Amino acid sequence: YSTLAALLVLAPSAVAAAPPDPLTHYVERFNRADKNPSHANVPNEQALAWMRANVPLFESADKELEEVYYFRWWTYRKHVRQTPARYIITEFLPDVGSAGKYNSIDCAAGHHIYEGRWLRTALYIDEYSRFWFGGGGEPRRYSFWAADALYARYLVNRDRAFVTRLLPDLVANFEAWERDHLDANGLFWQIDDRDGMEISIGGSGYRPTINSYMYGDAHAIAAIARLAGQDEVARRFDRRADEMRRLTDRQLWDDSASFYETRPRGENTPFAGVREEVGFVPWYFNLP
Repeated sequence: YSTLAALLVLAPSAVAAAPPDPLTHYVERFNRADKNPSHANVPNEQALAWMRANVPLFESADKELEEVYYFRWWTYRKHVRQTPARYIITEFLPDVGSAGKYNSIDCAAGHHIYEGRWLRTALYIDEYSRFWFGGGGEPRRYSFWAADALYARYLVNRDRAFVTRLLPDLVANFEAWERDHLDANGLFWQIDDRDGMEISIGGSGYRPTINSYMYGDAHAIAAIARLAGQDEVARRFDRRADEMRRLTDRQLWDDSASFYETRPRGENTPFAGVREEVGFVPWYFNLP
């Protein structure tokens, strides 16, 4: 620090020669290149002020990585939509037929919450989270790792009161998945399109995706229950998470391919026989 201070005293011109603010540089460039300005809640003219108020700054020697980082936030800002009910994050800017209320789609909501947890304004993700439980959202229209994402956000903002208030909804959501998508062998099944992944080579059935999501949610519900002082609920979901880990490793790991694979529904069905990107999903939740 003292060396830097001395240099600044001796050579004040170095301050004037510093490069322009990178955030301003990137945002102005993105705005100029935008061929289809959105009618988002925060228009392009306000993007710089919004990002400066909300987004963590990032600097890297790899300027391509730095540009991608800021472009992602510039784009995320377009999807923050104020609805008649509350703020939500949309997956698509134009309305799409596969969406729910206010163009909401839960298959990407886990990503939205994971990224949005870094926003300085808590209101956006607070309202978006409540939207899925009692605000008109459909948290089981597609696959959605709701509890895992909300607990990940808690680890950033430490708002215990907010996340524990959602605990009954998260438990009820998990139990609804069990009623609708759980087979007698203990594995969850899902249609590949309902995983938000369109039609896949591996097909529908016991997919590494939905089983990893349910593991992540069970693990997160247990952690949130401990925050709420509900030890019995925590123990119940700890056991559930352990069971999901064991079943996923035992029944969806293909030794011959050294990878997680989909299996069709039924007893002793063969692996799909193809290594797809869905096989990486268990690592997202630290399941293996």
